[in-house]
Amino acid sequence: MSQIKTEVLIIGGGIGGAAIARELSKYKVDATLVEKGPDVGQGITKCSSTIMCQGSNVLEFRSEYHNSRLVWAGMTMMEPLCKELDIPLKRIGSLELIKNQEEMRHPEKMMRRFKEYKGKYIPDEVEPLQFIDRDTLRSWEPNVNKSYLGALYDPNIAVNDPVRLTIALADNARKNGIKVLLDTEVMSISKGTDEFEVCTNNGSIKCRYIINAAGEYVGKIAQMADADDFALYPVKSYQAVLDKKLGGIINHMVLSNENGMVAPTIHGNLFFGISPGTQRLGKAHDHSTDKKLADAALKNAQELVPGISERDITNSFVGFIVFRNFEIGWHECTVGVSRWVPRFINASIGFPGICAAPAVAKEMIDILRNQGLQLTENPDFDPYEKSMPDFSELSDEEKRQIIAKDPKYGHVVCRCETVTEGEIVEAIKRGARTLDGVKFRCRPGMGRCQGGFCGPRVTKILARELGISEEEVTKKGGESRNLLYKSKELLEAQQ
Repeated sequence: MSQIKTEVLIIGGGIGGAAIARELSKYKVDATLVEKGPDVGQGITKCSSTIMCQGSNVLEFRSEYHNSRLVWAGMTMMEPLCKELDIPLKRIGSLELIKNQEEMRHPEKMMRRFKEYKGKYIPDEVEPLQFIDRDTLRSWEPNVNKSYLGALYDPNIAVNDPVRLTIALADNARKNGIKVLLDTEVMSISKGTDEFEVCTNNGSIKCRYIINAAGEYVGKIAQMADADDFALYPVKSYQAVLDKKLGGIINHMVLSNENGMVAPTIHGNLFFGISPGTQRLGKAHDHSTDKKLADAALKNAQELVPGISERDITNSFVGFIVFRNFEIGWHECTVGVSRWVPRFINASIGFPGICAAPAVAKEMIDILRNQGLQLTENPDFDPYEKSMPDFSELSDEEKRQIIAKDPKYGHVVCRCETVTEGEIVEAIKRGARTLDGVKFRCRPGMGRCQGGFCGPRVTKILARELGISEEEVTKKGGESRNLLYKSKELLEAQQ
């Protein structure tokens, strides 16, 4: 077993841990990020709603909450961050739908709070909210339920791909000097006078500072060091993805307190969910879906957009929205040094974690400095990444040019999403080692057939490029093999 030393150890490769690692790479510091899975962004991050810039829907949060300040600060950070990392971000705006006078109470409260908080808590450059009437709503969204009389419009809501953002953050951090260790699970933590010793499945790591950004496992990691001076409640929330053929049925995120939301994605799909009827206090790490959740979510979505059908659902999943206990504040987060263990920093953002991640990363620098870490700027820091080409988005001339350079781009592997062999090979070169690793970099298996056509072909390409057998290819690492044996092999073994 190996033993390494590092000054700062970040535990967890989700959006929070990756953003912190990238922010630390702006400084001369010996820092290491460990992730127990074979890739980053595969925990809570991939179960998120893809909403990047929150607006009026987080005005529910109290102004004294730490979480509120982080979310509001992050509203203006996300777009420039995505530009640096070459990650697409699209402003779609949101419409909180209003059916009657009773339903005016919540939008009116949001409008009052926005006016009160603007310039005080919410940055001045954030665009103002406005009410729109029934005729405007009909012209903007003709497919929304006709019983709605108007809406509160928030132009600030934006979407992107949180997993691709996480991958880009980790790649950029690595390029700028941060060590990233995958397939490295923390087993135990020992506290010394001046340092921690962290035992992993790949050996021990000695460090002076620990940043616990382990997502839904943040409590488990904190307990290892007796630094769990907080209580978290995982709320299970169902979401579903719709066929791309419905992509243009709405243009904004439409929502209501009662029925949750339906929203476009950056990739042209719609998704729906996250309503009171599709949330429940969940058992930790239980990501299973069930019919009761699915039926409630679909019914709510159809109340907002009647044209949605069960036949249009291509996939569904459950994520966890991690909240604090009622005594501290339902929407509060856990970002700061443990009250019990110096230099052990817990970073559980809670909801909405994607939006707050850039602000959490900035704040982490101040926390580390206050804990005694000397930080000087890295003069060689390069903030830019270049994303891999998306063949389906290229013009005909650009497609001809890229095929001329590499004929693999002329071979379409995934018909639903028009993903080529060239893109899959590039994804593997950039770090994909599993079917999910390829899927979340260039989308084979994200379409209507959910990998029924392209899955075996992606498996073959992964095996070829990694120099392993097809039976060794996994969906998401560990024992998640798709192929247990070759055709007739089991039958032959029994004879």
